[in-house]
Amino acid sequence: MQRTIDENDPDASVAWITLDRTSMNDIQERELYASLDGRRIAILLYGDVATMTISPGRHELRVHNTLSRKRMEFDAKPGQHVRFKTANVPGKGFAYWAFFVGAALMWTSLERDDDGPRPAGAAPRSFRV
Repeated sequence: MQRTIDENDPDASVAWITLDRTSMNDIQERELYASLDGRRIAILLYGDVATMTISPGRHELRVHNTLSRKRMEFDAKPGQHVRFKTANVPGKGFAYWAFFVGAALMWTSLERDDDGPRPAGAAPRSFRV
């Protein structure tokens, strides 16, 4: 579906990004730190969904939990709502290490989700930074 941009539309000069950390596979431990183009935009706890305005164009999204990192490049068109799902997921042998050592490896996951509709109301430029 191709969309025509109306230059008089106030949303024609912005795009949105949503980071969703609500996966059932998330182990619900550790924060996830998200940065866009080298600037921190969010610190996500389990259950958080953060939506922010961004400028249209090419971007680099990085998400990490201080132990594991993921990176993804994407293009945002004017008026587009780009969405990502992110989580801390258990590594190999997670239960063994957690039980016997008291700590275990977890990995960061980052996946592009389907684009969403325009958010209602104004979206902030950062979330819990």
